[in-house]
Amino acid sequence: MAERHSMWVRAAEIIAGIIVLILAVYVIFNPNVAIGLLRLILGIGLIILGLSLIASGAGARTARMGGRVLTIILGIIVLALGVAAIVYTNFGSDLLLIIFAIGLLLNAIGRIAFAGYAVGAGAPSWIRGTSMVLGIIALIIAILVIVFPSLGFGLLVLLVALALLLLGIELIVAGVAS
Repeated sequence: MAERHSMWVRAAEIIAGIIVLILAVYVIFNPNVAIGLLRLILGIGLIILGLSLIASGAGARTARMGGRVLTIILGIIVLALGVAAIVYTNFGSDLLLIIFAIGLLLNAIGRIAFAGYAVGAGAPSWIRGTSMVLGIIALIIAILVIVFPSLGFGLLVLLVALALLLLGIELIVAGVAS
């Protein structure tokens, strides 16, 4: 039997869900907020990754000196990209869009390759066909994002709003049901 939460926990979940739903609507009507948030998250992530690479390159005792130096140099480059993504908003937005497009492109290639590999693995034809269709759709979207950057920003905003919307609904349902 499921354990019921106290009334204040349930109320907090419902209130948090409502707040997140309001944020989802706010993001839809103010797309620059979503892009700015994503740019900030990207910059912070790159800074953390850069520092991690520098630390692992400096602290690696078993790696060759050339490998350690390359890791440190890569860490410095990634760290600089992270700082630049936060400080220079246009650069950060462009970097965000490039990473999004490359991610879509790699996803498309992976799905199409899976469809070809699945033939040899004996996967049902509907799985191969679905993978191929989704790969082609992702490829088309990746190309459109590269050609039309505003479409890429629109998709990113839509994804952020959708994630917030689903999280808000989940919180409200959890608060009502628990």
